[in-house]
Amino acid sequence: MPQHLTPPIKELLALSRRAPEEESALSQWVGQRDLLEFLESNARDPETVLYASMGHLYLHSVLVPAALLSPPDMEDLRRWDTNPTNSWSVWEHSSPHEYTFEPPLAHSDSKTISRGEQLFFSRDFEGLPRERKHYYELSQKFAHISQLHFVSERNAYCRIDRLGDIVEIVRVLRLPAKPDEFPTNMITVDRATLDQYMALTETSLVRLFDFVRAQSPDFYDWPGKRDEEHIDRGDIHYKLGVYAAKASYARGFQIIRPVITKETAYARLNSDGEDQPKQYASFIAYDWKNKIVKEISCDPKALSNYFTKSELPFETTPAFFRAEVLTKYKNDPEKYRVEERSIYCRGAWSLRSYDVNQAGQVHAYLCDLRDLPYEEQTYWKAFNEGPKAGISKRSFTNDFEGDWYLEYNPLDSLKQKIRQLHSAATPWWTLRTEELLDQVHYPVTTASEEFANEIMALDKLLNEGFNEKHLRSKAQELGQAPKLTDRSLLLVAACLHGYGFDEAHALEVVAPLREVARLRSKLKGHASGGEAAAIRSQMLAAHGSFRAAFEDLCANCDEAVKVISEAFQENGATRTEDK
Repeated sequence: MPQHLTPPIKELLALSRRAPEEESALSQWVGQRDLLEFLESNARDPETVLYASMGHLYLHSVLVPAALLSPPDMEDLRRWDTNPTNSWSVWEHSSPHEYTFEPPLAHSDSKTISRGEQLFFSRDFEGLPRERKHYYELSQKFAHISQLHFVSERNAYCRIDRLGDIVEIVRVLRLPAKPDEFPTNMITVDRATLDQYMALTETSLVRLFDFVRAQSPDFYDWPGKRDEEHIDRGDIHYKLGVYAAKASYARGFQIIRPVITKETAYARLNSDGEDQPKQYASFIAYDWKNKIVKEISCDPKALSNYFTKSELPFETTPAFFRAEVLTKYKNDPEKYRVEERSIYCRGAWSLRSYDVNQAGQVHAYLCDLRDLPYEEQTYWKAFNEGPKAGISKRSFTNDFEGDWYLEYNPLDSLKQKIRQLHSAATPWWTLRTEELLDQVHYPVTTASEEFANEIMALDKLLNEGFNEKHLRSKAQELGQAPKLTDRSLLLVAACLHGYGFDEAHALEVVAPLREVARLRSKLKGHASGGEAAAIRSQMLAAHGSFRAAFEDLCANCDEAVKVISEAFQENGATRTEDK
């Protein structure tokens, strides 16, 4: 997977470029002024380079208690000699059987560095394939406090942000090397996350660097006299040595301090990284308290509850939306879980309650909309419209009467039967993955693609669960002679016939399941064909809407699964080893 080269990475790569041929440019290149510019600019970048190993360019970072750097012991820090291969170790004392655990930086020649914290570790494991045996491990303390997890396909430590997106916080970059060059390894960190951790732990980052430049790539020695000077610029301190205007080295350190206070860091840690006050959108809503449709903010200050005397609308004021508002969530099941009356975004937010009214509008209460991130509120606002009907009967029964809504729901009933089959571990049907239960919903828009997608999801959930091998064996055991071309649903019919069903009745039982498979084939396999258009027209003419057609199909499948399950159960179908 190609890794994104952000500006700091490109700037660092530019530092390792070959020596220019022009004499005037060579002198400037050897002087390494661009190194100073990079260190200064990257200390302000949103992405901070923690580590780089690329030929004659080396940069490594550790955290040091801030108290040890105010002021820093310059001579002590110049003696740094650490690298990311340092790790925890056990040392035996002069007395027998006395041991000490030593932290990674304990034996640094710099006393300041030795009291620091290593953020990442370079490790090798010969038990892995060659391309994976070397890897970088992040400090657990940093990872846990910053809520980071390693995502292998991104080669980065990531977390989920307030909108439910996966964001890369610590990136590990391995760039392929040209035949005559060293490979490049880099580690970068999101500066805001680093600042938060540094502030909380009262530490500062010390970047240690050693850059060597030479006109000849084979330059490894420093013969004769060389000019050497100490450069101190703010929190950057290094020794620059230049040999005959053809080679140079820059070795030193840079201190990067957090730009936020400990109090701010703690507040950010407990508010999903938000520093700004929460924002609230306004929605066209039915103020049923004052019997008026108007635009109302979902800000808690603009609403009241049942126990407060006020002219303000109730928190349970419903706002209404075009059905397409749900499409984004239904089309991304990896990020969102859409349930019959609620929506969950992975680890980030949830919409506690919504429903669909008789006019096909989605509705939600202002008290639930206000809990969404502001960006999600504005997304919903784009679909907001005045009410064409009241809230659903189910919402009124559940939310205002506080009672169970017992009206038959075909899809819910079908899913319940499927859960029971899964729990019973039947040998003739297996739930491929529990995620399928969350991926089948009623179509809510007039879009033919949504209807086709829901048919496909229903077929995956229901028909792909039948165990063809077991069903064929069972049908033969029952004295049936299924054809080699018969697939699972015809095999189910054969088993029913073997259990005593009339052949026509057996085929009638599985007919709804076969209809789901047919619709999937026609609507998804040949979505642009005239046959698919004719099927959609027929279903709309018969049922009035795609939702009604889907409900009818689910009701028929629900009955079919009930009959099939009872038949297998009554005839003692138990789990057996497939032959």
